[in-house]
Amino acid sequence: MRHLALLLPIIGALLAGCAGGPMGPTPPLTSGEPAAHVTVQRSRSMLGAPASMLFSINGRRVHALRLGQQFSFMIDPGEHRFGYDLGFNSCSQRYLLDPGVSYVLRLTPVCQFELLRPGQGWPAR
Repeated sequence: MRHLALLLPIIGALLAGCAGGPMGPTPPLTSGEPAAHVTVQRSRSMLGAPASMLFSINGRRVHALRLGQQFSFMIDPGEHRFGYDLGFNSCSQRYLLDPGVSYVLRLTPVCQFELLRPGQGWPAR
C-alpha cells in the first residue's frame, strides 16, 4: 500500500504532461492596426511524442500541443517571442509580425521554427 501512495504523484505528473489544450490566454489585442493571425503546428516527429509541447508567447505559456496538433490565435502586429518547452528542450525565437497577415508557425522537437506567410508553401486565406 505504501508503494501505491508513492506511485500516485508520479503517475499524476506523467498524465499532466500528456494533456493538450489551452493553458492560459493569448495576449489581448490592443493595437489599432489589423491583428496578425498565427496558426501554430507541431510536427509529427516521434521524438518527444509522449510529452506535450508547451507553447509560449512572450514568455507566457498559452497552449499545450500534442503530436500533430495545431491551434490558431490573433495577435497585435510587432515583435513577439514564440517558444516551447518539451521536456529536454526549451526553445524560443523572435519574430516581427506584419499587420493583417496570416502566418503558419511549424515547430519540431529539435528547436526548429519555420514561420511561413501566404505563398510560401501554403495557400493564402
